[in-house]
Amino acid sequence: MSLDRSWKIGIAVALAVVVGLVVWQTEFRGPTPECKPVRDMLDYNKAQAVQIESKIDKNSGGVPTIAEETAYRAWADGMAERAQKVTGDKVAANAVQLATLASQFASALDSYRIAAQGRAPGAPAPTEAYQLSAINVQITDQMKALSDACPAQRKLTDLF
Repeated sequence: MSLDRSWKIGIAVALAVVVGLVVWQTEFRGPTPECKPVRDMLDYNKAQAVQIESKIDKNSGGVPTIAEETAYRAWADGMAERAQKVTGDKVAANAVQLATLASQFASALDSYRIAAQGRAPGAPAPTEAYQLSAINVQITDQMKALSDACPAQRKLTDLF
Protein backbone atom coordinates (compact mmCIF):
# COMPACT_ATOMS: atom_id res chain seq x y z
CA MET A 1 0.00 0.00 0.00
CA SER A 2 1.55 3.30 -1.01
CA LEU A 3 0.49 6.87 -0.44
CA ASP A 4 -0.43 8.89 -3.46
CA ARG A 5 1.59 11.96 -4.37
CA SER A 6 -0.76 14.54 -2.77
CA TRP A 7 -0.50 12.83 0.62
CA LYS A 8 3.30 12.82 0.43
CA ILE A 9 3.32 16.54 -0.38
CA GLY A 10 0.87 17.23 2.47
CA ILE A 11 3.02 15.31 4.96
CA ALA A 12 6.16 17.13 3.77
CA VAL A 13 4.45 20.51 4.15
CA ALA A 14 3.17 19.63 7.64
CA LEU A 15 6.64 18.45 8.66
CA ALA A 16 8.19 21.68 7.32
CA VAL A 17 5.67 23.73 9.33
CA VAL A 18 6.49 21.81 12.53
CA VAL A 19 10.23 22.26 11.99
CA GLY A 20 9.67 25.96 11.26
CA LEU A 21 7.68 26.41 14.47
CA VAL A 22 10.36 24.67 16.54
CA VAL A 23 13.07 26.89 15.03
CA TRP A 24 10.89 29.97 15.59
CA GLN A 25 10.33 29.14 19.26
CA THR A 26 13.95 28.30 20.02
CA GLU A 27 15.84 30.86 17.96
CA PHE A 28 13.67 33.85 17.23
CA ARG A 29 11.29 34.21 20.18
CA GLY A 30 13.93 34.27 22.90
CA PRO A 31 15.95 37.31 23.90
CA THR A 32 18.52 38.79 21.54
CA PRO A 33 22.18 38.03 22.25
CA GLU A 34 22.48 41.56 23.69
CA CYS A 35 19.58 40.84 26.05
CA LYS A 36 20.54 37.35 27.26
CA PRO A 37 22.74 38.68 30.11
CA VAL A 38 19.98 41.14 31.03
CA ARG A 39 17.41 38.34 31.20
CA ASP A 40 19.89 36.32 33.29
CA MET A 41 20.19 39.27 35.69
CA LEU A 42 16.40 39.67 35.95
CA ASP A 43 15.88 35.91 36.41
CA TYR A 44 18.58 35.86 39.09
CA ASN A 45 16.81 38.71 40.87
CA LYS A 46 13.54 36.74 40.93
CA ALA A 47 15.26 33.62 42.24
CA GLN A 48 17.05 35.59 44.95
CA ALA A 49 13.79 37.25 46.01
CA VAL A 50 12.45 33.78 46.83
CA GLN A 51 15.68 32.93 48.66
CA ILE A 52 15.55 36.14 50.70
CA GLU A 53 11.87 35.62 51.48
CA SER A 54 12.75 32.26 53.02
CA LYS A 55 15.23 33.96 55.39
CA ILE A 56 12.74 36.48 56.79
CA ASP A 57 11.97 35.92 60.45
CA LYS A 58 8.25 36.59 60.87
CA ASN A 59 8.77 37.22 64.59
CA SER A 60 11.44 39.90 64.21
CA GLY A 61 8.95 42.76 64.03
CA GLY A 62 10.24 43.93 60.67
CA VAL A 63 13.83 44.21 61.86
CA PRO A 64 16.12 42.36 59.44
CA THR A 65 18.13 39.50 60.86
CA ILE A 66 21.77 38.71 60.16
CA ALA A 67 20.58 35.86 57.90
CA GLU A 68 18.52 38.34 55.87
CA GLU A 69 21.45 40.73 55.62
CA THR A 70 23.67 37.90 54.42
CA ALA A 71 21.09 36.91 51.80
CA TYR A 72 20.80 40.52 50.61
CA ARG A 73 24.60 40.82 50.41
CA ALA A 74 24.75 37.63 48.30
CA TRP A 75 22.00 39.07 46.07
CA ALA A 76 23.89 42.35 45.62
CA ASP A 77 27.13 40.51 44.82
CA GLY A 78 25.35 38.33 42.28
CA MET A 79 23.74 41.36 40.67
CA ALA A 80 27.18 43.01 40.35
CA GLU A 81 28.60 39.87 38.71
CA ARG A 82 25.77 39.75 36.21
CA ALA A 83 25.90 43.49 35.49
CA GLN A 84 29.50 43.08 34.33
CA LYS A 85 28.30 40.69 31.62
CA VAL A 86 25.79 43.19 30.20
CA THR A 87 27.44 44.93 27.27
CA GLY A 88 24.58 46.24 25.15
CA ASP A 89 24.71 49.99 24.55
CA LYS A 90 21.07 50.51 25.51
CA VAL A 91 21.11 48.42 28.69
CA ALA A 92 24.61 48.42 30.20
CA ALA A 93 24.14 51.67 32.13
CA ASN A 94 20.85 50.44 33.61
CA ALA A 95 22.43 47.13 34.62
CA VAL A 96 25.35 48.86 36.35
CA GLN A 97 22.98 51.28 38.08
CA LEU A 98 20.81 48.36 39.25
CA ALA A 99 23.84 46.55 40.68
CA THR A 100 24.99 49.75 42.41
CA LEU A 101 21.56 50.25 43.95
CA ALA A 102 21.47 46.61 45.09
CA SER A 103 24.79 47.13 46.85
CA GLN A 104 23.55 50.37 48.45
CA PHE A 105 20.41 48.58 49.64
CA ALA A 106 22.38 45.72 51.19
CA SER A 107 24.74 48.18 52.91
CA ALA A 108 21.90 50.37 54.21
CA LEU A 109 20.14 47.32 55.65
CA ASP A 110 22.74 47.03 58.43
CA SER A 111 22.23 50.67 59.45
CA TYR A 112 18.48 50.14 59.43
CA ARG A 113 18.75 47.01 61.60
CA ILE A 114 20.87 48.84 64.18
CA ALA A 115 18.54 51.87 64.24
CA ALA A 116 15.38 49.75 64.39
CA GLN A 117 16.65 47.59 67.25
CA GLY A 118 17.16 50.68 69.41
CA ARG A 119 13.63 52.00 68.84
CA ALA A 120 10.94 51.91 71.48
CA PRO A 121 7.74 50.08 70.53
CA GLY A 122 5.38 52.44 68.73
CA ALA A 123 8.11 54.95 67.90
CA PRO A 124 8.19 56.30 64.36
CA ALA A 125 10.26 54.42 61.82
CA PRO A 126 13.94 55.36 61.70
CA THR A 127 15.08 57.54 58.81
CA GLU A 128 16.98 54.54 57.45
CA ALA A 129 13.62 52.96 56.63
CA TYR A 130 12.85 55.84 54.28
CA GLN A 131 16.28 55.54 52.72
CA LEU A 132 15.69 51.83 52.03
CA SER A 133 12.28 52.64 50.58
CA ALA A 134 13.76 55.26 48.24
CA ILE A 135 16.48 52.85 47.07
CA ASN A 136 13.85 50.16 46.53
CA VAL A 137 11.84 52.49 44.27
CA GLN A 138 14.96 53.16 42.21
CA ILE A 139 15.71 49.43 41.99
CA THR A 140 12.17 48.80 40.75
CA ASP A 141 12.53 51.55 38.14
CA GLN A 142 15.82 50.11 36.84
CA MET A 143 14.39 46.60 36.68
CA LYS A 144 11.40 47.87 34.72
CA ALA A 145 13.68 49.72 32.30
CA LEU A 146 15.73 46.56 31.74
CA SER A 147 12.64 44.38 31.41
CA ASP A 148 11.10 46.80 28.89
CA ALA A 149 14.33 46.93 26.88
CA CYS A 150 14.75 43.14 26.95
CA PRO A 151 11.40 41.33 27.15
CA ALA A 152 11.49 37.59 27.81
CA GLN A 153 10.04 36.91 24.36
CA ARG A 154 10.35 39.02 21.25
CA LYS A 155 7.31 39.93 19.21
CA LEU A 156 7.04 39.07 15.54
CA THR A 157 7.19 42.79 14.71
CA ASP A 158 10.61 43.06 16.39
CA LEU A 159 12.11 40.76 13.78
CA PHE A 160 11.06 42.62 10.66
